[in-house]
Amino acid sequence: MDRYDEHDEAYVSLVREGTLGRLMCRLTRRLFHLAGDVSRRKVLDAGCGEGHLARLFARHGTQAVGVDVSPRLIEAARSHPESHRQDITFLETDLTLGLPTYRSRFDLVVADAVLDGVADHTGLLRTVGDALKPGGRLLLSLNNPYSAVKRGKLETYFASGSVSRVFGKERVGFEAPYVHRTFENFVTAFRHNGFLLRRLEDVRPDPQDTAPPHTAVPSLLIIELIQS
Repeated sequence: MDRYDEHDEAYVSLVREGTLGRLMCRLTRRLFHLAGDVSRRKVLDAGCGEGHLARLFARHGTQAVGVDVSPRLIEAARSHPESHRQDITFLETDLTLGLPTYRSRFDLVVADAVLDGVADHTGLLRTVGDALKPGGRLLLSLNNPYSAVKRGKLETYFASGSVSRVFGKERVGFEAPYVHRTFENFVTAFRHNGFLLRRLEDVRPDPQDTAPPHTAVPSLLIIELIQS
C-alpha cells in the first residue's frame, strides 16, 4: 500500500485546511510564479496528491493532467468541486514505470516534493523527460540533501539511497519516506535524462513559522530544468 493511502484523510485535511497546507502553498506559489505565462499550455502535475497544484494551473487556462500512485489521493483530487469545473484529468499510475500515452505532450511538468520521496528517481525523471516536448521545462521542489545531516536525518551526507522520514510531516503527525541522495546523484540523473539546469533557488524559512525546522542550512530547494 502506498504510504499516503494509509493516511489519505489526514493528509488531505492537512493540505486543504491545516499546517501542511501553509508550507505547500508557499512552494506552490513560487512554482507557479516561475512557470510564467501558462495559458493554453499543457501541464503535467507529477505526483499531484489531492490535486491542489493542478487546480491552480487549470484556473489560469492550462490543460492540466495530474498523476499520482495513490488511488485514494486521486479519488480525493477527482472529487474536489473545482476539479469538475476545470480542464483537468487525474490519473492513477506509477510515474516511475512510464506514461507512454502522453509522450512529448507537455510544455511544462511540475513536481512538488516528489522526487526525493520515490525509490526510483531515475525512472521518474525518464518518464517526465519522455512526456515533455523538446525544450519543455521541469519545475520541482525537494528537500535540500545537505540539510539531512544537519537535521539529524542521516549520519553522513554520502549515504545515498538511505530511507528516512520526509522532512516536515512528523511535525503534523504524519510520516512518509524520504530517500536521500547527494547533489551529485541528482545532477547526474538530470544529465542522463536529457535535462539542463537552468535555475536553483534556496527556499528561505517562513518568518511566520514559530518553530522552523532548521535555519542554518536551507531545508528546501526549487530547481528549474530544461529538456534538451
